Amino acid sequence: MKVLIIPSWYPIKENPILGIFFKEQAKAIQKSGCDVTVIFPEIKTMRYYNANWKKGIKSENEDGIKTYRYRGYNPFPARIPYATGYIYYLRLKTLYSQMVKTEGKPDLIHAHSCLWGGWAAAKIASEEKIPLVVTEHSSKLVRGQLKPYEEKEIIKTLKQTDRIISVGPSLKKALAHYTDKEIIEIPNIVDFKSFQNAELMETGKTNKFRFFSLALLTPNKGMDLLIRSFASGFKDQEAELFIGGDGAQKEELMNLAKTLGVDKQVIFLGAINREEVIQQMNACDTFVLASKFETFGVVLIEALACGKPVISTDSGGPRSIVNEKNGIIVPVDNEEKLRQAMERVCHNYSDYDSKEIRDDCSARFSEEVITEQILRIYQTLV
Repeated sequence: MKVLIIPSWYPIKENPILGIFFKEQAKAIQKSGCDVTVIFPEIKTMRYYNANWKKGIKSENEDGIKTYRYRGYNPFPARIPYATGYIYYLRLKTLYSQMVKTEGKPDLIHAHSCLWGGWAAAKIASEEKIPLVVTEHSSKLVRGQLKPYEEKEIIKTLKQTDRIISVGPSLKKALAHYTDKEIIEIPNIVDFKSFQNAELMETGKTNKFRFFSLALLTPNKGMDLLIRSFASGFKDQEAELFIGGDGAQKEELMNLAKTLGVDKQVIFLGAINREEVIQQMNACDTFVLASKFETFGVVLIEALACGKPVISTDSGGPRSIVNEKNGIIVPVDNEEKLRQAMERVCHNYSDYDSKEIRDDCSARFSEEVITEQILRIYQTLV
């Protein structure tokens, strides 16, 4: 079966873990016996203009996956309705034509997120008479951030979609406002074996109890809440908080840690690559996610794959991941409850069984389990 993957975002040189779960799912689907190709219009705004950035179409094997990219700028401001969507679609169409000449026509298209990969894929699927599957990931649907014209186009896209997948329960509920079709819930894959890398396990571990969090440093991710909770519970104790990721809030968060007197205990790692993510997940004692909204929570299952207990806000997707055996769910925006959960895990760490956490994660989120669910959907269409 020839499967064409069309992601709305995807790993790029500047951000190699952006949309990494799309890539890992594509690799898992190919491993199952499908012939997989990814096509992706890599679009930058003029704000990030770089004369050395090579524009144009490029096709190459990326980690075993045939990948076609169209690199170029979007000359229009993001505030102009449809501008990004139509640029994405026109470049996707060019990529599709070139891909078909080399690889042949796909049997099925699987797009990730309606805006704008699914929207553009729906046009090509309709023109080419190819079955279409769309998996939705975007938290904009849950957070009420969609513009009226975007809502209109999501409704159109889902009408043209043969199968609709949601990665989490809160997103499934939000999607139901835009379609009366069945919505199938299938979580993201965790690259389970990569997180069992013996060379990276326990690397950099200290005697201090280590909390770890990984996210874009933006208000939605609640890093300020996490730092305040850590400071109120662990200041001047044998504990540390490692924070991975970069973003607009970084300087503000660093100043907050200094103001609270925990700047020596809170370590900002900046943007980290895949190998460093695996290393930090294995080196920590507990992973914490303090987001206001999450459609799923890939970082949570990556921590569970390492056998680490997790603490998460009840931000949507994590509700389907965290249970009493592997961690604690706390209310969103509640500093006191988050502090209590962090103290509880720290002081009762022996209550958590690493092997049991890993086994449960594998049973629910391993590539074999998730791929089987996806292939069953494909087989109903091809």
